[in-house]
Amino acid sequence: MKTASVKKKIKVSTPTSSGACAIVVLFHPDAAFGCRLQKILTQFSSVILVDNTPKGAPLTNLPSSVKVLRNDRNLGIAAALNQGVDLAIEKGHEWVATFDQDSEILPGYLEDVVSISARRTPTPVLVGCNYLHDGDTKVAHRAPHQVTDAWVRQTLITSGTFMPACFAREIGGFREDYFIDSVDHEFCLRAHRHGAEILMTVQPFMRHRMGNAGTSLFGLTLSLQHQATRRYYLARNTILTLRQHGTTYPFWAARQIFRLIGEGFAIAFIESDKAPKICAFTRGLWHGLIGRSGPLERI
Repeated sequence: MKTASVKKKIKVSTPTSSGACAIVVLFHPDAAFGCRLQKILTQFSSVILVDNTPKGAPLTNLPSSVKVLRNDRNLGIAAALNQGVDLAIEKGHEWVATFDQDSEILPGYLEDVVSISARRTPTPVLVGCNYLHDGDTKVAHRAPHQVTDAWVRQTLITSGTFMPACFAREIGGFREDYFIDSVDHEFCLRAHRHGAEILMTVQPFMRHRMGNAGTSLFGLTLSLQHQATRRYYLARNTILTLRQHGTTYPFWAARQIFRLIGEGFAIAFIESDKAPKICAFTRGLWHGLIGRSGPLERI
């Protein structure tokens, strides 16, 4: 899929629970993934697993409602999501929900996102799932006062997002040249520019692990102890997204610039292995500024 640059008005069909498909991207899934998959299957009649694990062991004892796409190498999160969306459309599914392998779906998820989406169609809508941090009972995002079902957001995380599949493909899909990181932010901003509403459920319907431990700085969550490669992608793809969408979404852009400053501060003064991370982070900033993208071969 290639990135669309021209804004188009796109109408979508009304979703149903029976016609929805779950897409889960895998990369070295842990032993508990089978249990999380079973919880997805209690709500979805069709699941697509896209496995990016190089030479990974085949998944066994799966029901016929689960289709597995295996890649012989790690193609990145965006390419895997696009593969899942394409297969879902091929199988006749009009709406899809995307999940990370370590997210645990909670009861009521599908019913809620279908209900929220159905009230907005034929306008395209992306409905993200509020969530509980793994091992915590605190809701990740507090809804505005008196909002009962969903509220407007500028961006959503990939995991738990419900969307019309053909709309996702028509606007260009997920940016494969990003490989990982900021794929979800860029997709949401582009979807909004094509007329989609971006919403999040008030109630948490997922337990989600947000990668490495983080700290909060003036309301922004900063990731700590990422490897140098992730530091590169985080910096580069944030700059690439700012270049494409920053003037249209200045408030979002200001927060991202401030977050980058905070991430640089964290690397320099808090984290271990400073030298390779500083090198990767600054290289990512530079590559973003000159418009370089694609998978990184080495730091």
